Amino acid sequence: MCKKDSSAGSRGRAPTVAGLFYPDTKTTMKRQIQSFGLEQGTGGSAQAIIAPHGAWDLSGAVAASAFAAVAGRLPPGASGVSTVVILGTSYGVEAPGIFLSDSDYFITPLGNIPVDLELSNGLASCSTLIETNDIPHLQEHTLEVLLPFVKFCFPDAAIVPVLTSHPLGGRRAHVWSSAQIASLAQALRIIFEPLLEHTLFVVSANLSKHEDDPTALAQAEECIRLLASGNGDEFFTSIYNGKISPFGVQAAAALLQCRLLVGKPGKLVSGPLVKTMGERNRTVYYGGLAFE
Repeated sequence: MCKKDSSAGSRGRAPTVAGLFYPDTKTTMKRQIQSFGLEQGTGGSAQAIIAPHGAWDLSGAVAASAFAAVAGRLPPGASGVSTVVILGTSYGVEAPGIFLSDSDYFITPLGNIPVDLELSNGLASCSTLIETNDIPHLQEHTLEVLLPFVKFCFPDAAIVPVLTSHPLGGRRAHVWSSAQIASLAQALRIIFEPLLEHTLFVVSANLSKHEDDPTALAQAEECIRLLASGNGDEFFTSIYNGKISPFGVQAAAALLQCRLLVGKPGKLVSGPLVKTMGERNRTVYYGGLAFE
């Protein structure tokens, strides 16, 4: 749902899972974030992080660990974050596509976060596979559950929200996913390479899901190994071959393939992996990674 600010003539994307996945009041939200040990201005200086998108009672502490790896970039200066590119995969959209938002801001209990429409338009100009379409964003939680962490850590930053579709299986899906990943990776490099000092990449992804718990754990561990290697091609091939099953496929692969993280391998920063039972009785593993 979008809300219109009549005084400013602008549109805001309203939360859909506030009060369900995370607190819906500012005071309660700040208290929970602080209970995770996250502090403004204190932490690492990673260029990118991967964080899960489950309900905060299950994955909030893991997500906070990922954000702690970058929270040190708050102070003004060469490494201060002014733009957060937040990428995820939609649970509800299966038709191939990469979707940007044309909302002016996203609403969180901690305050509104402006969307950098100029940078979004720049991404859209890089490929016909990238389109400005708010509809996939309006009911999707994968980016939403991480936005309060963005607002808490970087209260003055703008965001560039990016959603990819959720591909079905089969050869055709592989071809489409490969094209989407290549297009998104190229667009990220073109637009953000000159802005890297002040840009943070956040990928919303769960590390694995599988009916068999030991298999889910093995796949999550393999996913971490591949992210640490920085090999985007091997990462995507492992997804297609069923060796790993993260939810956030295209976003994570594009992050590796854009070549903006060369020399910054992914590292698990959240401690032991956290598991929960997901849809269709599948075990889901959560972990937080940082590229620094």
